[in-house]
Amino acid sequence: MNDQAERLRQMISKAKEDTPNRAKTIGIASGKGGTGKSSFTVNFCLELSRLEQKVLLFDLDIGMGNVDILLGESPEHSILDFWKKNLSFNEIIEKSPSGFDYIPGGRAFNEFFELKGTHLDAFILELDELTKVYDFIFFDMGAGMTKESLQFLLAADEVFLIVTPEPTSLMDAYSAAKHILLSSPETRMSIMMNKTKTEKEGANAYGRISSVLSKFLSKEPKLLGILPDDPAVMQAVIKRNPITQSFPKAKYSRSIRQAAASFLAMNEGFIENTSRPSLFMDRLKTLFSSTAGKGG
Repeated sequence: MNDQAERLRQMISKAKEDTPNRAKTIGIASGKGGTGKSSFTVNFCLELSRLEQKVLLFDLDIGMGNVDILLGESPEHSILDFWKKNLSFNEIIEKSPSGFDYIPGGRAFNEFFELKGTHLDAFILELDELTKVYDFIFFDMGAGMTKESLQFLLAADEVFLIVTPEPTSLMDAYSAAKHILLSSPETRMSIMMNKTKTEKEGANAYGRISSVLSKFLSKEPKLLGILPDDPAVMQAVIKRNPITQSFPKAKYSRSIRQAAASFLAMNEGFIENTSRPSLFMDRLKTLFSSTAGKGG
């Protein structure tokens, strides 16, 4: 595994030398709460950073963000300060000791932000600059599907849908995927099966949702990986330390390391189509502007 990781680092380093840096944007969603979405996101970003990727995580569960809690940190600012105090992203980005950067979502604020006018222009301009600095930018959305979260998911280069084998989770995930794909059929989508008792259970659950999406929406999302229902995850949450750091030999930690390595080895999005990030910004601005127009 160490030899494979080293070869992967060398391949990535060579690709970066040959390709102008532009971040790939990834929206992370779930059909319902309780899927372990944020824990997955934090640990996945951590593993990518260990593979020498420069990663930025936006906690966009505005008002109920928990990325900082999972990291055991107490940031001074949050994304709310972008609107309330007119701070720049560079002023609110946190440099996590875990190896990746993040923008906290903040708490005690139960309404999603509205991007329009000068706020929208500033958001797009600053985000565009960040795509030149990072390899990957993740947007961890709140549970469920809101009008605002859908806009980010439709604009992103790829969507990760976090699902558990429970029938309610599969149904909610299908509804979320349907909402996304009917709005943008070309959206790239991957599914991460989480909290599975066995590999077989995870594979069967993925097969069910994948076949339904293929039958009714002509879309067969990729399987990003299968994560076990590991009690060490909750222990790590209580310790406020990512499981891949506090319990590196746990089944969950091994599985997420494999998923991160496979993602980089098999997905060429991080070195292809350098015009794509500007397309992300164009789409995001168009989506928010059109929504603002309808509201007015």
